[in-house]
Amino acid sequence: MADIRVIERAPAPSTVVATLYCFPHAGGAAGEYARWVEHIPGLRLVAVQPPGRAHNIGQSALTSMPQLVSEIVAQVRFTPPFALFGHSLGALVAFEVARALQPKPLRLFVSSCPPPPLSVSDQPLHLLDDAELHAEIERRWGPLPAATTSDKDLLAAALACYRADLQVLETYEHVPGPRLHSPITAIAGATEAKGGAWQAGWREHTDGAFESCVRPGGHFHTRQDPEGLGRLLSDTVRSDLIRAERDVIG
Repeated sequence: MADIRVIERAPAPSTVVATLYCFPHAGGAAGEYARWVEHIPGLRLVAVQPPGRAHNIGQSALTSMPQLVSEIVAQVRFTPPFALFGHSLGALVAFEVARALQPKPLRLFVSSCPPPPLSVSDQPLHLLDDAELHAEIERRWGPLPAATTSDKDLLAAALACYRADLQVLETYEHVPGPRLHSPITAIAGATEAKGGAWQAGWREHTDGAFESCVRPGGHFHTRQDPEGLGRLLSDTVRSDLIRAERDVIG
């Protein structure tokens, strides 16, 4: 069994009203989300980390969406009420997890990710050799940290993680099924070339409410204004809780 790790952070227990489960981008780790807890008042944060990165970097990363989702659903305890957030590849993972879970999340936040079904790339990145993959990663998403590129073993491990995650993305096959009833919020950076089209496409995947939001920055807008993004996430989930309680009473 692959080891799915979680990092949990929470404000004072008496203030928690819901849990936000976060899924990382390709090559990313859960620690990036752990720092958000101070910006999401009222929410317990659970950052979900697949194998092959950070403290479990020695494990082989998973390379298919069905296997990844199956392991997450089997190993992570989803405590209602909860919402899901994913960035880039993580948004696609969060979507498939939402489809597999019962009960469903209060809301699904998808950030900087095209909606299913995905168009197939002419040249899958996961088939490139290490030098080509490294160059393509930095061309598309910016330079890797200097601490990573200066250490041959660490760079090799990071590229192996990227390769596995990109294989998950590039071999993903959307299986049509019932649309989610959970509301979806699609988020994109203001300078993402295809952000608007990506956002609009997510509307087709829910029978519930749909909202879109443009944030300052590009593909990694999540790193530019975590306080503003945190307010958006927290306020939206709190509003969903109020509506859910009214539906029960009414």
